[in-house]
This record gives sequence, structure tokens and C-alpha cells, in this order.
Amino acid sequence: MDYRKLFADLHQRPGLYGLDGSYHDYCTFLSGVDAGNDGGLLTGFREALVPRVGAGDNLTWRSLVLHLAFPGRTSGWREEAAGEGRQAAVDLLFSLLADFLDRRDTHGGTAAIFDGYLTWLKAQSWHRP
Repeated sequence: MDYRKLFADLHQRPGLYGLDGSYHDYCTFLSGVDAGNDGGLLTGFREALVPRVGAGDNLTWRSLVLHLAFPGRTSGWREEAAGEGRQAAVDLLFSLLADFLDRRDTHGGTAAIFDGYLTWLKAQSWHRP
């Protein structure tokens, strides 16, 4: 299946997939597609986002996207993604997904993503190997 096309269609026409266009619905749909691929489709997505955020090693990809969508906020990301910031969060999610799929498919694969994540992780003062 061409997931790039699916994700582009999903982003443009969520109603065709039974979604209301909310950040939550998109994330739930994407998690279902990932589960239908034995968790392999989004393997490394969280690890690609952690170094970009510069924190959040304990967070899911859903939360990391919100950290990037609303920088400087210390709370209220979910409320913002459900309100006025909904479109910004959704657009960023699909942009990050496209970037992730590109990096995974053309720039060294999942191994390179995990290598970048481990490099970031080892540079953290709290990291204990």
C-alpha cells in the first residue's frame, strides 16, 4: 500500500475515512494503520521526534508532535490541539509524517533514525548507559 498517498488523502479529506478532522481522530487512525502493520509502519517515528523536540524521551509521538506544534507551552497542548490550534497541529503532524517516511526510505533507513536518537540520548546528562 502507498502510505504516502493514503496519508495525503486522509489529510485532505478526513470525512471520506469517517474522521471529523480532529487531531485526536487522525492520531487514532494512524495508530490503527500502524497496528495493522504489526507496529512496523511508525517504528522510529517517536525516536525521530525526540531529538527535534530536545526533550520528551518519556512521551509518545502524539505528545511530541504537540510539543513541536505549540513551542514554549508547558501545558494545555491537548486542549490547544482540540481548539484554535487544531489545524496547526494536524498540518504539522502530516508534515512530520512525510519527513519521517522520506528519511526512513531514503536517508539510511530506520537504523539511521535510531542512531540519531541514540546520539541525542547519550548526550543527555541524565542518561546512564
